Amino acid sequence: MSFKRIVAASACIALTAFPLEQAAAQAVAQAVPLSAEQARSLGVRFSPVATSSGLEVGTHARVVFKPDAQYVMAAPYAGMVSRVLVSVGQTVRAGQPLAGFLSPQLFEASRALTEANSQAHLAQQSLARDKALYDDGIIAASRWQTTQARAAEANAMVKARRAELASAGIAFSGSGGEAQLVASRGGVVSEVNAVPGARVEAAAPLFRIVDPAALELDLLVGRDIPLPATGDRVEVAQRGVGGTVIGVAPSGDGTAGVRVRASLERRGDLRAGESVNVTLKLRGAANANAAGLLRVPMAALVYVRGTPGVFVATDKGFRFQDVAVASTDDAIAVVRANLPAGTRVAVTGVGALKGLLAGEQ
Repeated sequence: MSFKRIVAASACIALTAFPLEQAAAQAVAQAVPLSAEQARSLGVRFSPVATSSGLEVGTHARVVFKPDAQYVMAAPYAGMVSRVLVSVGQTVRAGQPLAGFLSPQLFEASRALTEANSQAHLAQQSLARDKALYDDGIIAASRWQTTQARAAEANAMVKARRAELASAGIAFSGSGGEAQLVASRGGVVSEVNAVPGARVEAAAPLFRIVDPAALELDLLVGRDIPLPATGDRVEVAQRGVGGTVIGVAPSGDGTAGVRVRASLERRGDLRAGESVNVTLKLRGAANANAAGLLRVPMAALVYVRGTPGVFVATDKGFRFQDVAVASTDDAIAVVRANLPAGTRVAVTGVGALKGLLAGEQ
């Protein structure tokens, strides 16, 4: 083959291969003219981007009660519920009666308290009498010390008997001194397992009281998401919810994910048991490589030939700028791109711009 034919063949190969290899790069760098009137007719609207101080990750969370948000009122002794004074959904305050309660052990505890009060009263009388005798020099110091010890023992017994009834959640009220099971804390009654006339065993759960405002978020974060740290922010923007990560632990199901707990400063209208979409703001992941992170509306993100990017406004039209997607949620995408803050990107009419770009190519 002659030298001229070799050169011609090489030129032909270059003309056919170069567009195939460089088409994507040309598309990225290509600017498409678009007047303001044409943009309005196509429904195109541009919005400025902002720098991102942290990596934002969209995930799911379950709304759960705090560990101390629920309290169970149980039967202190084996006995019988004489009457029920509250119902499910009712708000109660601390010390409010929940049910009447009868039990032989309860009566024995009440009798022991009465006896202890009587002994303490007698001990105080002896203490006052012996003090006067000791001051007059009639009795010895040893007898005065013995009387003091007996009075202290009697007072300690009274405190013990009162503590027993208090820990049982029992109060005596009314002219007849009816024994009543009272709420140890305020909240909303979520369960009533007591039935008037029913006999119950000791420690049988009768009432469950919850604090509806004591909520947390429970997140299961997969291995494809950067590991959050204590202090990272958690938000549910659509519900007015904001919180902070308070704990990270390995998942108990043997997977590579982690369980994340977040406390809430603003709980919005969340209710226990529901699942919500949340945004994790990972400060540590952003600080490791924060250069070039931008927040753009999710609607601005577009894929051209599988390459993610945004349409950037120019003086004469627009151009496609490829980006590296760091994280996304329902509303915001955090991307890494060589764009200054304030750069305007298309947020509506993106499909029309993509069609124009394809036509120019």
